[in-house]
Amino acid sequence: MKLPKLNNRSVLRASVAGVVATMFAMSAAAETNVEFIAGVIGDPFYNSMECGAREAAAEFGVTLSWTGPTDWDIAKQQPFIDAAVQNAPDAMIIAPTDSRALITQIQQLVSDGIPVITVDAPLDEPVEVQTIQSNHYEGGKAAAEAMKIVAGTGGSYIVLGLKPGLPDIDARVNGFTENLGGGNILPTLYPETSTSRASEQVAAAILSTPDLKGIYATHFSAATGAAAAILQAGRQGDIKLVAFDAAPQQVRDLKDGIYDALVVQEPHNMGYESVKLAAQIASGEVDLASVEHDNFLGSVIATRDNMNDADVAKFFYAAACKR
Repeated sequence: MKLPKLNNRSVLRASVAGVVATMFAMSAAAETNVEFIAGVIGDPFYNSMECGAREAAAEFGVTLSWTGPTDWDIAKQQPFIDAAVQNAPDAMIIAPTDSRALITQIQQLVSDGIPVITVDAPLDEPVEVQTIQSNHYEGGKAAAEAMKIVAGTGGSYIVLGLKPGLPDIDARVNGFTENLGGGNILPTLYPETSTSRASEQVAAAILSTPDLKGIYATHFSAATGAAAAILQAGRQGDIKLVAFDAAPQQVRDLKDGIYDALVVQEPHNMGYESVKLAAQIASGEVDLASVEHDNFLGSVIATRDNMNDADVAKFFYAAACKR
């Protein structure tokens, strides 16, 4: 078969067309738009998540919008979600503040071709493309083991949840209560995201429970309130405090003996992995059918003995993130 002869003009035209196609593909990849709706803006956990998300966005050519409410409240988060949908993004990442309220909307978004990834907290039905979260039950179990080491056995214990019916926080509660073994675990208290309410609840419990040996807080706001109440009562070191999260003040307070152990999650990795996956799905690099729904990340226990170890300290949360 005789091939047609190409003159220089034909070669040039073909080369230009190839360059244009390549530039268009590069431009399309660079214009991947991802809307990220956090659970609580300004919370150190989500600050770290934002850092990871922005790192991935820079690496994978994503234009990232980071928004969310200042309280863990679906009524306050919903307007941010609705506004993000109006921007017609290539993908959405949501930290759902209600495990049921968003099921129908997320299911419809995925059906309409907008992949949705959830982070931090799960939905009651697996309608999102993937959920990236800590293994909350195992974190609670690890907290129970830490409490047994620092407080021993016997006495009474307080558990601070957030509000009833949240699957992630409930798992943290159950992981602790089902594995503490021994001792009197008082009914779970629910301060929601109010630090002052947590402080008031713990202060009242300290007064009413002479044999109180330990307090377990399942999230940052509750932990901060519990720490304040222990200090106010002059019971630092006497009442042991084990808590989720590792905000900068929590880390300082661990060093100073206010906390006895911290369950440190991986929010930076949640942010990074979610944006990375969103970019790969939008570009076609990853097929939706190949994505595993559950992506559980680990956690580490930080104590005064190991908090300076590089393998532990690298997971401490960021105070802020460069934009």
